[in-house]
Amino acid sequence: MSHAMFRAYADAVKAEIGTATTTRFIALAETTDGRFGLFHHSMLPGAGGADPHYHSRISESFYVLTGEVRLHDGTGWRTARAGDFLHVPENAVHGFRNESDSLVEMLIIFTPAEHREGYFEGLAALLADGNRPSREEMVALMEKYDQFEVDAPDTDHDHPHGNDPSHRHGPDATHHHPAPHHLHHH
Repeated sequence: MSHAMFRAYADAVKAEIGTATTTRFIALAETTDGRFGLFHHSMLPGAGGADPHYHSRISESFYVLTGEVRLHDGTGWRTARAGDFLHVPENAVHGFRNESDSLVEMLIIFTPAEHREGYFEGLAALLADGNRPSREEMVALMEKYDQFEVDAPDTDHDHPHGNDPSHRHGPDATHHHPAPHHLHHH
């Protein structure tokens, strides 16, 4: 007979990704027999996040706990706040970043788990001690864990007519990202 498994928040393994992001592994693949992974993701102001990408074998969901996070839904970027939810099926494009001046906390759910913690641990190792990994190192890590970056529309769903210069993107964007934009996950 199987039994329930409890893990205290303080006991969750965590990965420090660069200087701006911490991911706590609340439910690991080993905890759920591979059915799903549940991570608590904290991003300091300006934390890069993940450029648009997809996974071929897993779905991913985001549930915002605190702050305002920019989520890409495959068609463009939108601001998500506490209580907002985004579900991303297999092969659907998505991304996220914290452009705000506040802490963002969200839950990320992977189904099945696919040992996704290995990707976050690998990312933390590549970015440790201020290291700036090569594009090749990043692509190798991503592909090992079923992650494939894509070119996706840079539309701003919050300001569809582009009338707010504070939400510009691209080479002229005014947002500070502590690490090169391609260094982040999902």
